[in-house]
Amino acid sequence: MNSFDWKSSYSVGSKSLDIQHQKLLQICKRASEYKCDGSKGSIEAFHSILNDLAFYAEKHFETEEDVLRRVGYPLLEQQKQEHDEYSEKLVNFLCDAIAGTIDRDSLEDFLGKWWVGHILESDMQYAGYLQGSV
Repeated sequence: MNSFDWKSSYSVGSKSLDIQHQKLLQICKRASEYKCDGSKGSIEAFHSILNDLAFYAEKHFETEEDVLRRVGYPLLEQQKQEHDEYSEKLVNFLCDAIAGTIDRDSLEDFLGKWWVGHILESDMQYAGYLQGSV
C-alpha cells in the first residue's frame, strides 16, 4: 500500500515530528506487507508489529503533545482525544492477537485511515502554529 510512503505533503513543518511520522509510516508499511502463514514465527511477527505501533505511537504522542503545549495550540485537547482513541483501538488489536485473532486486513485499513488521515487532517491544523517555533 503506497499510502504509507512518506510524501512531502505530509510535512507538518517540524523536523522532529516529521521524522517520527516517517517512522510510524514505516511501521504501518510493515503491517501492510505482513503475511500470516499460521506459523509461530509469523504470529510473533504480527505481535511485534502491534507492539512497535503501540510503543512508537505513544512516544510520538508524548512528543507531539509537548510541542503543541509549548506553542499554545488551542486544539490540543482534541489532538489528545484522537491519540487516546488510536491507543484504545490498538489495544483492541493487541488483545485480539493475544487471543489468536490475526486480522491484518482490518489493521491495515485502520492504520491507513488513521495515520494518513490524522497527519493530513488533524496534524495539518497545527502546522501554522509551528512556523518558527520548532
